[in-house]
Amino acid sequence: PITLWPFPVDAIAKAAEHVPKFLTVEMSMGQMVDDVRLAVKCARPVEFYGRTGGMIPTPMEVYNKLVEMNGGEQ
Repeated sequence: PITLWPFPVDAIAKAAEHVPKFLTVEMSMGQMVDDVRLAVKCARPVEFYGRTGGMIPTPMEVYNKLVEMNGGEQ
């Protein structure tokens, strides 16, 4: 998706047919995570990684979260 408005429900639902889980990465307290859960109709787990206070998540932090979600396997 290029934009989050309107929210890309169809694109996320289609992706849910091919991936085991989702990660939302936000500079907030998780405003989008529920939208993603609704889009996948709770058929896949959706995890959240967020930072607040203007702190941008680094690529390594996101990578580490993905590794954690995969049971520690790279």
